[in-house]
Amino acid sequence: MVYKVLYREWRPQNFHSLVGQEHISKTLQNAVLKERIAHAYLFTGPRGTGKTSTAKILAKAVNCQARQNGEPCNSCASCENINEGRSLDVLEIDAASNRGIDEIRGIKEQVHFVPSQGKYKVYIIDEVHMLTTEAFNALLKTLEEPPAHAIFILATTEPYKIPATILSRCQRYDFHKISAQAIEKRLREILESLEVTVDEGVLPLIIKKAEGGLRDAISILDQCLSFGQKHVSLQTAYDVLGLVKKEVLAAITDSMIQKDAAMLLVQINELLKEGVEPGQIIKDLLDYLRNIVLLLVCGQDSPMVIAADEEKSQLVEQGKQLGLPWISNTIAVLAKIDSESRWQQNLRIVLETALVSLLLHDGVDQKSTPKVQKAPVKIANNKIKENVDTKADSKTNFYQESKDIKQTEEVSTKTDNNTIGVVNFNQVQDMWPQIMEKIKSCKKTLHAFLTVCEPREIKGEQLVLMFKNGYTFHKEKVEEAENKKIVEGVLEKEFGTNLKISCIIEGEEEVSTSEDPVQKALDLFGPEIVTIKD
Repeated sequence: MVYKVLYREWRPQNFHSLVGQEHISKTLQNAVLKERIAHAYLFTGPRGTGKTSTAKILAKAVNCQARQNGEPCNSCASCENINEGRSLDVLEIDAASNRGIDEIRGIKEQVHFVPSQGKYKVYIIDEVHMLTTEAFNALLKTLEEPPAHAIFILATTEPYKIPATILSRCQRYDFHKISAQAIEKRLREILESLEVTVDEGVLPLIIKKAEGGLRDAISILDQCLSFGQKHVSLQTAYDVLGLVKKEVLAAITDSMIQKDAAMLLVQINELLKEGVEPGQIIKDLLDYLRNIVLLLVCGQDSPMVIAADEEKSQLVEQGKQLGLPWISNTIAVLAKIDSESRWQQNLRIVLETALVSLLLHDGVDQKSTPKVQKAPVKIANNKIKENVDTKADSKTNFYQESKDIKQTEEVSTKTDNNTIGVVNFNQVQDMWPQIMEKIKSCKKTLHAFLTVCEPREIKGEQLVLMFKNGYTFHKEKVEEAENKKIVEGVLEKEFGTNLKISCIIEGEEEVSTSEDPVQKALDLFGPEIVTIKD
């Protein structure tokens, strides 16, 4: 007996068995029940979410000889022929491999022939966005004046590539990524029917790898079963998927916290020896750091991160030690490497040098990070380490001395300008941590945006907040009306006065909104009026 892969064996056969697309299955079922059949449909969405399966179910439903409540019976001659792929009334075309105009012209010539068995001739064109311009033009002519017995079902993952003239003639249905809960439910049904058991943690790994595609999840499970037979261990799942284990990702993150470059490189090397690709290390590390950001911004109880409470606590603690700005910068660096990985000849070297560089240079102002004592970067060669530490200390001392002088000068020149009502700028600086906590209790995302800024001065009736260079996005989010209102409301409660805020970027020229342009002109050119005659 020929083995049938799981995703084909478990392909849904009616609208009711479609997973995660109830908004579509119910609509189409009602349309069949009420005989409101359109002549063209567009099914769009990510791969493995049921587009082709739905197309075949619809083809069966409109041609079924004994359908009930809009569902195909799957037992009449028409349904059986479609299920076995031998129906003359259902024609499937893969546009990815047949991009020429000849195939579409063939449809145009055949479309006027009446169905051989059912009521409708159904043309399913998969990956329709791959058709050439000439093929789309030929298809358009057919869609403009189709015969009553013809139904076109176009499926695509990239609808923006389809001409508007085609889109306007189709009923569009958008398929969503399937939720983790729905995928897990179907996988457990399959395991129960096969009498197979799995270790705890196997299904979450499969679901993560599938990225919302049920077909991919079932295919991965099928691959794991070929290794494990009647039981799938967690180690088997990691081996099949080529993923980095959670505890290894946690250890790599600890190396970042301890600034232990030597240990970090050893951990990367061990993963590579186990057969994990550098690209997969980047993807898994990005996902790990993303979970940390989500928990820091949205709170430890956020459902956006699927993990045990103990694991979430570990992620939050690591996030507090690394600091949100540093993590954001690291994600940006790794994401750039990931997007350019196809052009990198030696991705391992790029990954290793990038991680070591991130450890050597924080790239963020430590004022915005939690006050955690960070260890110096650990390098195997002690002599090199001493030189690095000495240079870093001298640079830090010089920077601190210059900063102290600058702050002294600023205090002497801004004493008069740094007071509004009974509020002094020094008070604002002293109470800023408390203000941040108040803002965090109001809106956590706003608090996250404010972690990369600090009070700069009080100018007129405004508190100036200076954002670090490169954090324009954070500045713009704080400047949104709703967020600005929250900050100003907290300031008013704390100081009892109406203190507005304005935002600037570090290093950019500060523009005073309160300066009188007329007075500025008088200062520049003098009060005399001069008339110039030709």
